[in-house]
Amino acid sequence: MIVLSTFKMAMTLLDGSSIPALPAMENSSEQAPSAQPPADDGAKPAAPAPVMPSLTSPTPIGRQSFNSSAPSASDGTASVEIPQATAMPFASPVTGSDITGTIPTMLAGPTGRKLATAQIPPTERLPDAIGGPALRAAALKGDPSAAYEIGLRYAEGKGVAANFDEAAKWYDRAAQAGVVPAIFRLGTLYEKGLSVKKDVDIARRYYMQAAERGNAKAMHNLAVLDADGGSKGANYGNASQWFRKAADRGVADSQFNLGILYARGIGVEQNLAESFKWFSLAAAQGDADAVRKRDDIAKRLDPQSLAAAKLAIQTFTPEPQPDDAVNVASPAGGWDSAPAQAGAAKPAAKPVLPKRTAAAH
Repeated sequence: MIVLSTFKMAMTLLDGSSIPALPAMENSSEQAPSAQPPADDGAKPAAPAPVMPSLTSPTPIGRQSFNSSAPSASDGTASVEIPQATAMPFASPVTGSDITGTIPTMLAGPTGRKLATAQIPPTERLPDAIGGPALRAAALKGDPSAAYEIGLRYAEGKGVAANFDEAAKWYDRAAQAGVVPAIFRLGTLYEKGLSVKKDVDIARRYYMQAAERGNAKAMHNLAVLDADGGSKGANYGNASQWFRKAADRGVADSQFNLGILYARGIGVEQNLAESFKWFSLAAAQGDADAVRKRDDIAKRLDPQSLAAAKLAIQTFTPEPQPDDAVNVASPAGGWDSAPAQAGAAKPAAKPVLPKRTAAAH
């Protein structure tokens, strides 16, 4: 499971009991942000402007892996209470169109954008232990990918002691240069209050920016924030839409959560065939809870509905995420094996001494 923005709505299906709190993945009041994230020269990371969620069309899902995990220290979980619904009736037959609802398409943002140069103060210094000379030199010159790597190493304590103040500073530099994973991770810092004042509104804005660039973990975290609601109350309608987008892109915990929502009819119209589909897809990725809930739902489906749901699962494939939404470029073999940059000072060559001539006798 991806802990970094992974949350699961835990509940007991078909038993009429109350639903336990939900654990979450990594994971917004409308006043100006008052958070104080660390900055290069006293300034705090610029908070992106708020944007309203958009919707996405259903697309077959399959198994999908994510290559970039967030630092474990920032992967804390959030709890969301799901209201209890009425007992589930025996499902009536459904058609293929009942298995995936009709949700408007979300316009895909441009991909493969050229990154800007990260703004690094000339007085900035990096400890030798953070990485080799190639990484340090690239980061100090404003390479946004190198800046992200520096933030990651500070967050994970790789080579240096974990330092979320430094991590936030370098993530902010990379984010302002356009690195999507850095935008996402800044959201997790604000959501968890790591080195910055906890502010879910700012976290939501960062997640929204990353989600609009195609980052599925950010979509999942937006759903978590909507399901939690905070002082504003839960908005399961919005949560279901964001879970759907992330589930369409292969996030197993979003698939599991959709199974919960469709089984209970929370935020969506109750649809046991749809619930079976999402639990099945999460189960295919190794979710043991999803296996049990899938089997419970299967007992409630008539043969025709079950067959239609299984057919939908077989034809399901995940929507791809743009490469720059989840990955950050690095030299072949990684930063630590990268050669020192050209132009770096080379040690002076030792002078060549002339050979002695043999003495004549």
